Amino acid sequence: MPLLFGNTDLTSREWAITALVSQGRTNAQIATEIQTTEHVIESHLRRIFEKTGCWNRAEITLWYLKMGVNKERRFYDRREANWEISNEHRKVDRRHPPERSVR
Repeated sequence: MPLLFGNTDLTSREWAITALVSQGRTNAQIATEIQTTEHVIESHLRRIFEKTGCWNRAEITLWYLKMGVNKERRFYDRREANWEISNEHRKVDRRHPPERSVR
C-alpha cells in the first residue's frame, strides 16, 4: 500500500480524529474532546492508518493537508468572507432611544 495514496473513505468520526491529530492533539486530548476513551481513539487511529497507508501521526497530518481538507470552507469562513456587509450593518445605529414610561 503506497503512502499518502488519498483514500477518502473515512467515517465522519475518523475525519474528526484526523483533523485533531493534524492539530497536534494527544490521544487523551482527542478522547476528552470527542467524549470517549483513549482505547476507542487508538482503535480509530489504527483504522485510519490502514485506510490511508500512513505509518504515524506526522504522515496522517501530511495526508490530511494533501487532501486539502484544511481548506474546506466552514461557516466561520463564510462570515469572514462577507465582512464588508457586516461592517455596513454595524454602521447602522440599531439602538432606539428609550421610551418614556407612562407611569
